[in-house]
Amino acid sequence: DVNEELFDFQRKYFDKSVYGNQITQHLGDALNIIPELDVMFDLIFIDADKDNYPNYYNIIVDKLNSGGVILSDNVLWSGKVIESLDAKDTSTKALLEYNSLLKEDPRLDTVILPIRDGLTISRKR
Repeated sequence: DVNEELFDFQRKYFDKSVYGNQITQHLGDALNIIPELDVMFDLIFIDADKDNYPNYYNIIVDKLNSGGVILSDNVLWSGKVIESLDAKDTSTKALLEYNSLLKEDPRLDTVILPIRDGLTISRKR
């Protein structure tokens, strides 16, 4: 998370869980932190600045185990992804690119759940 104010708030609830000692928090820009992590993931949840969804995808997909899942929030972006693109709307443009990346990656099986603002579930083969 980039929000320092949430760090302690989150930690309080993590520590109430029996898994609290297994949860590691990172404070800062994910685009800088993730490449430095020498780990593989079974589950990745993307719900951050929409302009960087394609960048997040590019740095995490190779860190996802076979059978692992990427959950992506807000992929329908209030329906903007099916409307004419406003050239100034960088978030919608990035989400269109991101959705295409997921759709076209032969390593993934992807479905979009059209609930609320759209949730994508992508499983790595």
